[in-house]
Amino acid sequence: MKFQTKIAGRTFEIEVDHDRLVWVNGQPLYVDLEQVGGLPVYSLALGDEGYVLFVEEGQDTYEVEVQGRVFPVDVQRQRPRLAVRRVECAGNGDCLLIGAPLAGRLVALPVTAGDRVTAGQVIATVESMKMQMELKAPRAGVVEAIHGSPGRDVSQGEALVTLRAE
Repeated sequence: MKFQTKIAGRTFEIEVDHDRLVWVNGQPLYVDLEQVGGLPVYSLALGDEGYVLFVEEGQDTYEVEVQGRVFPVDVQRQRPRLAVRRVECAGNGDCLLIGAPLAGRLVALPVTAGDRVTAGQVIATVESMKMQMELKAPRAGVVEAIHGSPGRDVSQGEALVTLRAE
């Protein structure tokens, strides 16, 4: 997942590669970020350094306090694109192979083989960096196959669902 942020007037491009690897302006950082007790308080570990963050959330804006300093943060999310490619179905016709748009944990697959789905219906949910992203059917069709089961880690682009057009 990619973000463009503006913090105290400086712009940063942030890409979340997987749970602990984050790229900031092309530089890799290993991070450990945990919310504390459901509060707007986070524990952040960057390398050998540790910080406590207090976060006040607005609509695509945040105020983050770190070591007594408050930083205004504007966030512009760049939604990961659904990983879709055409494949030949068993028998005749084309299918869409729908993959994970980013690496993470497959949280849910609310469809099964043989289910009819409508365009925009949720067919899978992937979690990365404690954020859940619902994957929606790009068109109406019938679920031809399910690849794997919830609760496992998935790689970016890894096949999750095969969808046959109606």
